[in-house]
Amino acid sequence: MVGEIELLFALAGRIHVLLRRENGRIIDIEWMCADISYAKEVLRLANATDSDELHKLVERVEQVYPQFARQKKTVVQPSAAQSPVAAKEKYINTLR
Repeated sequence: MVGEIELLFALAGRIHVLLRRENGRIIDIEWMCADISYAKEVLRLANATDSDELHKLVERVEQVYPQFARQKKTVVQPSAAQSPVAAKEKYINTLR
């Protein structure tokens, strides 16, 4: 467990340096190691850059820590009742 935390801290430190160099973005390394939602956001920011080295580091973090892996996003289609057009038509001849 201790070795895993040290590895995550080292990877987070390298991501911090490269994000600062590439984008001028400063991240909190300790918070990245403690909070999974913050870590996922940092990995998303790193993937948004043009740096191959940052992309490799993100892949390394995702390989070592599967809980940081990118989840497939599901696209939710709005139903007819939720669409703004349907709501607008609903109130044309009635009171709200």
